[in-house]
Amino acid sequence: MGKPFKLEPFQKLFIRAIYEPHLGLRRAVRRAILSMARKNGKTALIAAIVLAHLVGPEAVVHGEIYSAANDRDQAAIVYKFARQMVELEPELASEIDLVPSTKTMVARRTGSVYRAISAEAGTKHGYLPSLVIYDELAQAKNRDLYDVLDTSFGARDEPLFIVISTQSNDPEHIMSKLIDDGISGIDPAIVCNLYAADEDCELGDEAQWKKANPALGKFRDHEDLATAIRKAIRMPAEEPKVRNLFLNQRVSPHASLISRAEWMACAGGIELQDDEEVYLALDLSSVADLTALLVGTVADPCRVLPFFWKPREHLIEHSSRDFGSGSHRYSEWADAGHLKISPGKSINPEVIALFIAELTQRFKVKGMAYDRWRINDILREFDRIGLQAYEDNEKGGDGLRLVPWGQGFKDMGPAIDALELAVMDRQLVHPNNPVMNWNMANAVATMDPAGNRKLDKDKARFRIDGAQALGMLLGLRSRDRNKNKPIDIEALIG
Repeated sequence: MGKPFKLEPFQKLFIRAIYEPHLGLRRAVRRAILSMARKNGKTALIAAIVLAHLVGPEAVVHGEIYSAANDRDQAAIVYKFARQMVELEPELASEIDLVPSTKTMVARRTGSVYRAISAEAGTKHGYLPSLVIYDELAQAKNRDLYDVLDTSFGARDEPLFIVISTQSNDPEHIMSKLIDDGISGIDPAIVCNLYAADEDCELGDEAQWKKANPALGKFRDHEDLATAIRKAIRMPAEEPKVRNLFLNQRVSPHASLISRAEWMACAGGIELQDDEEVYLALDLSSVADLTALLVGTVADPCRVLPFFWKPREHLIEHSSRDFGSGSHRYSEWADAGHLKISPGKSINPEVIALFIAELTQRFKVKGMAYDRWRINDILREFDRIGLQAYEDNEKGGDGLRLVPWGQGFKDMGPAIDALELAVMDRQLVHPNNPVMNWNMANAVATMDPAGNRKLDKDKARFRIDGAQALGMLLGLRSRDRNKNKPIDIEALIG
């Protein structure tokens, strides 16, 4: 303490990326994201930027500056850093009045105000910020505070919203969306500096540590990080947490069945031809939740089209339940065409049955795998609408072949093996549907003593219906292939 604040190269790079680009006399950048692992000096950097806008070169008359945090304790830490800088520098102290009780600073000369606020502090409507810095947005349980602040800049000439945070483990979290948008480079008004280890890197690779920890050996203690890494190597249960917080990787607290990198490597354009041979897989929800129906081609690579349904009257309530208060994610997915809406408070089985009937008219359906949960509702609708169907057996039958698929280790073990193999061998193509991506990120497998696996709904953070259906589809496809594979007589004899 008491020493001059010296910026590290990565901090200089970030600041220059924000403040150097101009369009005429105005700063070009309006949003900036700095994502790196924990304990790399972000709080001190936030405090320094706050003071630069309060009384420094970025100060404006009657500016409103907010450092936003998810809880009161974190908000207090940011204010404490800024206050200590003021108290240790006489020139700053002469320019700024401190109000510790409300975590507020007031610039005497310009009338600008800085306040540290938290998501717990109630409504923020009525704010007119010139600068917002959001600390650890990835840890926000809902996006209420973010949305209020993000929509409050309207009357400012050069508004700036800065986010400094680790990555979220949820690919659909607002922090993930901001990073993905920022690194795309599409909008010159957005800057994103991401420091993260490569996905699926070895934990002990120190070069990867540096990628996620630009202050390693400076603000970030090397031995402290090494201790956490060694613990994760000894105790695999610690690995997801360490990868997320200390290597800044977008991983779930529970290791997903398929890593995001592998899953996204299979994304591509999907086109299915009329009369093409396909399989179906149906995972019905409870009456009020998410139902998944997948179509996948018999031919390699398996091109998969996912379809999802949600009851209209639960869109808002379940968005808040699954994604945090104030979220409208299910409605957004529906508006974008990624999620189908069933009228009312429950998913009408007639809607699903009619959709399946349409698929049987368009494609040559080799079979539909299904979870037995609530399937009788669908079968009754098949009878009512006149869709012929029969349960799979050696004798065969007319119409749609129905294959019951158990959700235990016996049936799901081979299904998960088939899913994993298709992804690893790039014999699967999916259309990058965000609902499907979310389901796959949530999918966690558990193993029995014999090494068989199934998806574990208890460990999954949220919905996994699409992942469950994909496993069933690929499991049935693989089972049929193995049944129809010709016997190699020479191999048996010889």
